[in-house]
Amino acid sequence: MAILPIVTHPHPVLRKKAKPVQKINASIRKLIDDMTETMYAAPGVGLAAPQVGVSKRIIVVDAQDGSGLFQVINPEIVAAEDFGVMGTEGCLSIPGLVGDVPRYRKVRVTGLNRDGHRIWIDAEGWLARIFQHEIDHLDGILYIDKATNIREVKEEEEEAPEAGEAGEATEAAKAGETGEARAAGGVEAARAGAGASRTGTGAGGPQTGARGAGTSPEAEAGGGE
Repeated sequence: MAILPIVTHPHPVLRKKAKPVQKINASIRKLIDDMTETMYAAPGVGLAAPQVGVSKRIIVVDAQDGSGLFQVINPEIVAAEDFGVMGTEGCLSIPGLVGDVPRYRKVRVTGLNRDGHRIWIDAEGWLARIFQHEIDHLDGILYIDKATNIREVKEEEEEAPEAGEAGEATEAAKAGETGEARAAGGVEAARAGAGASRTGTGAGGPQTGARGAGTSPEAEAGGGE
């Protein structure tokens, strides 16, 4: 495994719609392993393949709340409930800033695991927010496209614990790949970039907190990458 460089806004790969993975092979599994190591090293709680310069529909998520590690190929949100829960998010690809983002409280995510088997994940709260953030990345959407009150991250926000289901406005800097206070790119620059590249909301928004992994082991890999 290797730690990969994380690309930062306004790199164009972050605005591309990532391509589905057609064939799961050794190179895809290595990418997943490298992404996982990179996420933990950052440190972060989620990472999407475009953030390491690869325009493929792959995400890794670990909310570090006991729900475990999720490595999902071609993820999609197939159901969502209770939109409008506010929480503070940041992103490894937009260091130094956070903003307040409305998300769904609960989502159901499906995709393939590293062996090509269909999995189902029922998530709510903190975990659901991370999934929504990461799946947005696959559609070229950044949290700054949806956020209000974009601001430089403060120490108390970086270290804020999860606020739970009510008052998620203080989930601060954990969601997605949140909580990184690295060299800031400037609040106004981020706002300007968001306005110039706003692309819509894609598939709802993932908010995950409960892991409901289903296994419908159908190998769905075929074709070329």
